[in-house]
Amino acid sequence: MPHPLAAAARAERQLRALYFCYFGYVGTLSPYLSLYFEAGGYSVAQIGLLLAVPQALRIFAPPVWGLLADRGGRAGRLLVTGALLTTLFVALLPWATAQGQATTLALLALLFFASAGIGPIAESSALALAGGDAGRYGAMRLWGSVGFVVTVVLVGPALDLTGVRALPWFLAAIAAGIALVGLRLATPAGPPRTVPAVRLRARLRERPVAAFFAANFLMLFAHAALYVLFSLYLQRHGYSRSAIGLFWAVSVIAEIALFRWQAVLFDRFSAAGLFAFSIGVAALRFAIVGVSSGGLVLLLLTQLLHAITFGLHHSASMALLHRWFEPAQQARAQALFVTIGYGCGGTLGGLAMSSVWENVSPEAAFTGASLAAAAGCLIALACRGPAGRPDEAEETRR
Repeated sequence: MPHPLAAAARAERQLRALYFCYFGYVGTLSPYLSLYFEAGGYSVAQIGLLLAVPQALRIFAPPVWGLLADRGGRAGRLLVTGALLTTLFVALLPWATAQGQATTLALLALLFFASAGIGPIAESSALALAGGDAGRYGAMRLWGSVGFVVTVVLVGPALDLTGVRALPWFLAAIAAGIALVGLRLATPAGPPRTVPAVRLRARLRERPVAAFFAANFLMLFAHAALYVLFSLYLQRHGYSRSAIGLFWAVSVIAEIALFRWQAVLFDRFSAAGLFAFSIGVAALRFAIVGVSSGGLVLLLLTQLLHAITFGLHHSASMALLHRWFEPAQQARAQALFVTIGYGCGGTLGGLAMSSVWENVSPEAAFTGASLAAAAGCLIALACRGPAGRPDEAEETRR
């Protein structure tokens, strides 16, 4: 029987590989899927409809996967199942694209449903293994950012050589890698799965927890300006596609640095305080973009702030979820985080900020994002309350 420390080290290596593969998949899918559909003859309006599918699925799919993982205790098998189905569905993309928009829309719904559980299951597994240690969690999570950067850098030139129509085969290979890692994933046994002392619905009604989800909704509502509009903003101010790619690379490198050294922050400050701080910095970040007039120095500064507005925000969010929700609730809590923040907040924010961009100005869109984040910061201050399992009140401060 392997020594517990050796088993934990092996599990950490496997989770790093899982993060690397999963975010490598995201880094291959997100930048190039619209180009793939364009090469397939779809119009901009049709592509816009197709790309609305993943946002909608982020609202409905994660809770289903989270419920299955928490109720059945089969997180590893569910992860492998989701990855294998993802592999199958991306391999069918060329066939669906040739059939027409309706078939492609249906296949995308299946594809994003299949992949929706991978992220939450990976996060709940890493948090359980880290035991609330922010430094240990960050050392695993940073490999997701590394995987994203590596695939963004390598897949683009590869598609230049093969043609963008080869995208599904790159995606299928990476998804198969996720399944392979999932088959080998073996985390050390955690505490016995018991009936939670506080039911999930009751926990969600507690003031700090409700404030957390409301603040996250506003944070991701604001970040829609970044994910949907920032590249367009850069292009509007005369930056080339290569320069735009470098701007995004700067943000991810800053994020990796934060994950690597975040333990120092979590040793000195509470997770709730860092959570509120990260949202306040987001308000500043988007305000700077709005007044930058495309200036290089100011825009590079805003990309460096991604370390705080994404990296620190994400880690603080994971620490709070780990503290507040018991083992039998973790996958559902992760799913709610994705659904309320990225699903509802990201979808509504994208629609709202795009409307402001078109009807007022691009600068006004980022100013609106700043105001939304500022409101989220005020709400986040209410997270500094007594919610949480009493035996883990400050487990993140190590």
